[in-house]
Parts: sequence; C-alpha cells; structure tokens
Amino acid sequence: MAYTFSSADQRRMYGDLSWVWPIICPPDDYVKETEEYIRLVRKYARIPVSAVANFGCGGGHNDFTLKKAFEVTGVDISDQMISLARELNPEITYVCGDMRSVRLGRLFDAVTAFDAINYMQTTAGLKAAIRTAFSHLRPGGAFVTQVQDVSGSFRQCQTRCSTHSRTDTDITLLENYYDPDPSDTWYEALYIYLIRRSGQLTMETDIHHRGLFPMDTWRQFMKEAGFELHEDRIQLPEEDGGPIPALIGVKPIA
Repeated sequence: MAYTFSSADQRRMYGDLSWVWPIICPPDDYVKETEEYIRLVRKYARIPVSAVANFGCGGGHNDFTLKKAFEVTGVDISDQMISLARELNPEITYVCGDMRSVRLGRLFDAVTAFDAINYMQTTAGLKAAIRTAFSHLRPGGAFVTQVQDVSGSFRQCQTRCSTHSRTDTDITLLENYYDPDPSDTWYEALYIYLIRRSGQLTMETDIHHRGLFPMDTWRQFMKEAGFELHEDRIQLPEEDGGPIPALIGVKPIA
C-alpha cells in the first residue's frame, strides 16, 4: 500500500498529538542539554543571573532543570504545550505567546531559546525572535541559543528511529529530514508515529517546517540586534554528529 503525505506545515506534535511528547521526550532526557545552557549563561552574563525567560519552552522539559538554578518564566506559542508545562512545573509562570513578538513587560538577567528558535523559517522571523530576546534583557544579561542545522552542511534524508514506552503505550518514532529546495530557508521534518495502545496499532504522521540559514546570517542578526556576540559549542543527547553551535549574545552595559 502506497502513502502520499501532505507537505503542509502541520506541527501536530504541538497540537492534537501533544500527548505523545512526555512519552517520546521525557524531562530526564533534557537534563544534560539544560545544564549546558546554565553553564553558558553563567559563563557569559556580566551580571548575577536570577531571572530567566525561556522562549519556546514547549512542554517545560528544559524548565524542569532550569528552575533548579533560576526563577523561570516560560513562553510558547502552543496552548497544548503550555498546559503540559504547567502540569510539570506548577511553580513556573507560563505565557502563551510568539517569540517573534511577545512582550512580557519586564526585563530578565538571561533569555534562553532551545530548539524552538530553529522553527523560524524566514530571515524576518529569525531577526524578530533575536530582537525580542534583546528587548527582554537587562544590560549585561545573556541570550543563549543553539543552531541545530546550517545551510551548506545539511544532511539530506537524514533518518532516525526510536521506541518509547509508558504503561500500556508504546511509540515507535521515525524521523526523516528533507530539504525540497536548497535555495530557500527551510526544510521538512517528517515524523511517523507507530502507536500501540494495549496492543492496538495506529499510525500518525506529522510534518514540520524548520529553518535553515547560513551561520553568517545568525551572526549578522545577533550583531544587528545590538548583542556582543560569542560562540561556543553544546552537545545534545540526540546528536550523533558531535557538538552543535551555540550563540551567546550579551547586552552591552552602557
């Protein structure tokens, strides 16, 4: 039997399939990544860091570790993900908003953006997200983010498979990454879920469009926003190709 998949940007993982998130990506999987961010925040910030805004917090799995070091405010565009985050971290303040335009009405000692910033599909969107981070920082504060994929070094048709279980539910997840047009600034991430509940099998599919920019574009937008730019490396648990780039912007102290 042949299947034809829609190429639309569905992001069902952040909507009707959000219930799978705690199963396929439990909070413990994010501890080492988050500890890397904490290290970078403390290394580069020029002021003591107490209050942190996490843009694109998703289901709150990074916040689960961040909150042990800082007072955290989480922001995400998905209502369903915010609900999961509040359930996991009831002591954290969560706001449903878009990292390109949200205004929280206060300043922070640091701003973090984990994987979610890689959903910026246009230069305008990426620039807006970086400027939003800058506008929420105190002078001397640090913005820490990651660049998961870079145009020019993208691995076409990269595929992963993993299986995850909780009580009577088993989920086998197939991930496939494909760039249909290398001349633009995004690629397709296809997710296929084989879900067994008490032995009954169902299949769900999901397409996400994710950003793909040259490193120089990231650097340019960080500097244009007003940041003093620093570069580092972080190792993500799921990345088998070694550490990925981390960008740190420090808001100048006047």
